[in-house]
Amino acid sequence: MSDQPDRHDTAGQADVRLRVTARERAVRALVCRLAGEADHETRAALDEALAEAVAAGPDLLVVDLAPLTFCDSSCLNALLRAREDAEAAGVWLVLAGPGPQIRRLLAITGTDQDFTVRASLQAAVGVSRLPHG
Repeated sequence: MSDQPDRHDTAGQADVRLRVTARERAVRALVCRLAGEADHETRAALDEALAEAVAAGPDLLVVDLAPLTFCDSSCLNALLRAREDAEAAGVWLVLAGPGPQIRRLLAITGTDQDFTVRASLQAAVGVSRLPHG
């Protein structure tokens, strides 16, 4: 008995017992940075900016919340709408670097379970594998 596996090669034929396919998938990421205060007065501008970001068709849309100092329910609703639009478009939306006020808002409303949240922009952009595909 031999320690070598039985090969079914013939001259000019490749070994068909194993097929390896390597694919390199570059993640196209778009970062949308929110700075200042997002509330009912800025809701229309936020909706428009997030819709444009989703429409750009990246694989990954990172909404950088680190520079955002205030986010009310209007802002949260805009983020939820953007998440729904992104999901429908096949775009993975990630929230990056939310401060304590925004983390608390997400937790109190239970919407922290609706988003993928990363502690920092670097952690969000460093995603090498998308959950869908």
